[in-house]
Amino acid sequence: MKKTEITQSSYCCGCSACAEICPKKCIELVTDNEGFWYPNIDKSKCSACHLCEKVCPVINVPKVADKTPKAFAAYARDEKVRIESSSGGLFTILAEEIIKLGGTVFGAVFDDDFKVCHIGIETIEDLKKIRGSKYLQSRTFGTYLEVEKLLKENKLVLYSGTGCQIAGLINFLRKQYDNLFTIDVLCHGVPSIKVWEKYLLWQEKMAFSKVRHVSFRNKVSGWKLYTVNLLFNNSTKYEKKYYDDHYMKLFLSNICLRPSCHNCKFKSLSRCSDITLGDFWGIENIAPDMDDNKGTSIVLVHSNKGEELLNKVKHLLKIREVDANQALPSTMDSRKSVKAHKNRDKLFAMLNDNSIDKLVKLVEKPKYVILIKKVNRKLKKIINNIRKKLLYR
Repeated sequence: MKKTEITQSSYCCGCSACAEICPKKCIELVTDNEGFWYPNIDKSKCSACHLCEKVCPVINVPKVADKTPKAFAAYARDEKVRIESSSGGLFTILAEEIIKLGGTVFGAVFDDDFKVCHIGIETIEDLKKIRGSKYLQSRTFGTYLEVEKLLKENKLVLYSGTGCQIAGLINFLRKQYDNLFTIDVLCHGVPSIKVWEKYLLWQEKMAFSKVRHVSFRNKVSGWKLYTVNLLFNNSTKYEKKYYDDHYMKLFLSNICLRPSCHNCKFKSLSRCSDITLGDFWGIENIAPDMDDNKGTSIVLVHSNKGEELLNKVKHLLKIREVDANQALPSTMDSRKSVKAHKNRDKLFAMLNDNSIDKLVKLVEKPKYVILIKKVNRKLKKIINNIRKKLLYR
């Protein structure tokens, strides 16, 4: 890969490692016309040290072990933790262990404008800020330096993020630390912040009020049919199943994702993190007795450190080892880059001058297709219930 490709949108993942490592502070992350940030270099200040290229996880993809990781189906025994989590509550359980040992946990949080950024937290009470899925790219800038400082002070650190963010951190640090634990999440891709802004503006217009709270993965209808929930300042509430929500329709159709997500370097089964967490979709076919529609996580363990951390909290989990390739087959989006929607260019050409309800028409399917999908979902639910009854007879 050529050195100049560090700034090409089809490759850059926006991890910010280049900006954080720059000794001259001449790299700034700026947002392009699609709503994704990229490094902008002030060449008049650049000393040509090439550190930015050396830490770029796309130019220099971190090495991973050439072996199939151990895989587990798991969820927290604590019902409250599980219900408040997007999946099985594994992140909360692991993060609590690090905090109890005096460590700092880094994760994604909504800011006051409902953008997403990374922060470090040191109390169990603050865990609620970084718990739960946030379907936006989190701005990590500043946290890599903060992590390095803590590690050099021999503090314990757990850093969570997407695969590219973890790879960026590992390259930025340029050495291994025994006191660092990393968790990456199974990632579909990251959507445009401009699309999200359009969505919020439309929702606030409909509600005649500003948004006060956002939840992408509410389990009021169960884990598998999760809902998007918004609460507004005037106490208006919005709740729709993910397949009926405008933003989720655009996100899951791959029409508004970052270009690098269509050529992701970090979706292999083996990863550079210590642990990978995600939703265990298909659990009903592999371990039906662990499928109660309250959320089950898939856990991939990539290192001895990761295994030691998981072993420390096993008494707080219902957990079972499974076959990694069966649990996460190569056909799944979390194992391969997703293909861009055919109308992607059209969406971004329309983005500035159209509201979200106009944009979503680019991905909406005919009503008969939607009806067939709904019928299929109901049939699957009936079949799964019958399977469970037969299993426990």
